[in-house]
Amino acid sequence: MKEKKHKHGEECHCCEYNHHNHDDGCGCGHNHSHGAEINKKDFIFKIACGIVFLVLGYVLSEFTEINEKIPLICFGISYLIVGFNIVKEAVEGIIHGNIFNENLLMGIASIGAFAIGEYTEGCAVVLLYTIGEFLQDMAVGKSRRSISEMIDSKPQSVTVIRNGKNTEVDPETVEAGEEFIVEPGQKIYLDGIIVNGNAEVDMSALTGESIPVSMSKGDEVLSGSVNLDGMLIVKATKPYNQSTTAKILEMIENTDSKKSSAEKFISRFAKIYTPAVCFIALLIIVIPPIFFKQSWSEWAYRGLSALVVSCPCAIVISIPLGFFAGLGASSKQGILIKGSNFLEMLARCNTAVFDKTGTITSGKFEYVNCECVHCHCENTSEHRELLAIIAACERYSTHPIAKSICLAFGHYADALKVEDAKNYAGMGVSAVVNGKTYFAGNEKLMAEVGVDFKETLLVGTAIYLCSEEEFLGDIVFADVIKTDSKEAVADLKRMGFSKTVMLTGDKENIAKDISEKAGIDAYYARLMPVEKVEKIRELKKKDNAIVLYTGDGINDAPVIAEADLGVAMGAIGADAAIEAADVVIMGDSLSKIPVGRQIAKKTMRIVKENIVFSIFVKVLIIIGCAVGIFDENAMWLAVFGDVGVCLIAVANSLRALHYRAKKRK
Repeated sequence: MKEKKHKHGEECHCCEYNHHNHDDGCGCGHNHSHGAEINKKDFIFKIACGIVFLVLGYVLSEFTEINEKIPLICFGISYLIVGFNIVKEAVEGIIHGNIFNENLLMGIASIGAFAIGEYTEGCAVVLLYTIGEFLQDMAVGKSRRSISEMIDSKPQSVTVIRNGKNTEVDPETVEAGEEFIVEPGQKIYLDGIIVNGNAEVDMSALTGESIPVSMSKGDEVLSGSVNLDGMLIVKATKPYNQSTTAKILEMIENTDSKKSSAEKFISRFAKIYTPAVCFIALLIIVIPPIFFKQSWSEWAYRGLSALVVSCPCAIVISIPLGFFAGLGASSKQGILIKGSNFLEMLARCNTAVFDKTGTITSGKFEYVNCECVHCHCENTSEHRELLAIIAACERYSTHPIAKSICLAFGHYADALKVEDAKNYAGMGVSAVVNGKTYFAGNEKLMAEVGVDFKETLLVGTAIYLCSEEEFLGDIVFADVIKTDSKEAVADLKRMGFSKTVMLTGDKENIAKDISEKAGIDAYYARLMPVEKVEKIRELKKKDNAIVLYTGDGINDAPVIAEADLGVAMGAIGADAAIEAADVVIMGDSLSKIPVGRQIAKKTMRIVKENIVFSIFVKVLIIIGCAVGIFDENAMWLAVFGDVGVCLIAVANSLRALHYRAKKRK
């Protein structure tokens, strides 16, 4: 039977949940992972009714002499209320070819318990399983409700020049070859070539780099960029549906659909465990009567007892509860994980890849150094006069670095008289300071003035200063690494990440400097979003790398979607990146990733402990039932092997709720 596909957000009628993803093994082909979509009141009412009829049936059967059919009816009602969907999904799983899933195992074990007269066991099995699944869905729903919705990146209008007139049109109607106007502060909606004008263009949405790029006639501009100052006339080279922004959004959709959710741990386990225990129970029932002429009723009882004790109640509730605890512990630390499968993936990743700006670095410009060539400063170690003149010139500029300069050194210029300030789009500014004209800007402005200037060798972005007669010096600002980045990278290496990589759209020398300071193994510079995606694909092919990628900008969204595990910085991250991510850090601290890794590792360790412990105890009891050691106490041991082991496993699972930071060696 062909699986029915639903779009995200579309209502699904093949089970009681809405808005799912697929391939979870429930039988209808869906992943019931949106706890927010479950009606809590209905669920609590259903569980309460199931418990009431279960307790009523138990009391009537154990403490009264009433007709035995009445307690059986109570048990039957309890089972139907809570376990109907489990049996239904087990049947649907068989129809869809997903035979050995946890629903089938629960159905066989619970019905087997009814068959040998252990009605309380049969009802308790489905009751505990349903509660365990609900707890996990609640944890996932809580994380998802904390995630921002994806931004609407579709543009509204663009001013195109048609028949000599400026006309506001939908960008999707603009054809290649047409010219359009981009005012200061406006976003560039189509790819094109500048035919007139100069401007500083912010390309951070594409490259992730905060430093604006100076552009003039003949330069190529990309959609998604922002014109910061001068007016530009641009000739479109591509229609909107082929633009850079449209391709990025398309990449997010395509890579997200290709990266199917990791199959649930319990589903993978059930595919092995279910047929194994059913086969063993069948052997216990069939072999002695056929080959050794033993009593069919006696060995049927032993086989069904073995089936009851083999019920994976301890596993199917402790695993969801363990993940619930792990997701809760992560959430308390400001790490929102969108599902238990991603918590599992966080424990498995072995290659960490990072964006630079806003992830490894702060994304804010900080003062690096001041260099004087023709020094006229009284204090040659502080160069306050040079800093004061640059700050005075930049006071009226809107450039991000100009704001940083004024914030750092604006007080030096308070006593200076500033007149006739001018802006040179894409180059810098000039001003008359205390009666003398000065120019502050980039290499293009120095060449325009005609002075012989010396280009700095420092890593960062330089603002050069000259008068009409001579070059005076420069001031260098740079995006510096966050205080915890180096420590976080070192922690990840200690936690099993064999390789760390940085991908950036910035210059080669800046990328090299930042990667060395952060202790990152390798870097790739001057990358566009498409190239970053290709690098991730290359890394995934090498040495079976399981890639974790961390970023914050819209340019990172397709890369986050392509990686095995995508992490977004929630405090400063673009909505597109947050939507595409599997894990969201509610802040901009990279040190949260090692914390999440530690919690994920602990959670997976607890889950595996529960599985090993549960199977070990159950195997011992099954062997005892098979050889007849426990004939007199078989059902008491079955109860312990099921409920007792379950309670121990649940108590162990709750340890995942508590996070304690490991001390650094």
